[in-house]
Amino acid sequence: MAKDKKTGKSPIAIKGVMDVYNDKNITFNPNDTNENVVTGFRRRGVLTMLSNGRMGFMALPYKGSTTKKLKRTAHGTLSESEDNYYLYIRIDKTVCSDFRKLMAKETKELLK
Repeated sequence: MAKDKKTGKSPIAIKGVMDVYNDKNITFNPNDTNENVVTGFRRRGVLTMLSNGRMGFMALPYKGSTTKKLKRTAHGTLSESEDNYYLYIRIDKTVCSDFRKLMAKETKELLK
């Protein structure tokens, strides 16, 4: 674990179960470590504390890409969404010394 910048001390990890009662009383039991154990994950969502002190998590639905690829070339892509057209052009510096000509060529190919 990383050390605290102010004190220079490492944090101590204590495993156990914490119960919250009436929004004021808290009990911690370090001997009870396997009750409702969940493996770690990273996901966008809403975490709420329920009335019995347990935590509830509701994941937000994943929104996939809504763009549709229309045309591809060696250095670019033309795609379309509900509202917009997108023109992506990627040119590697080592491939071309005169990128303006290559960019004009790729744009003409994509917009034909």
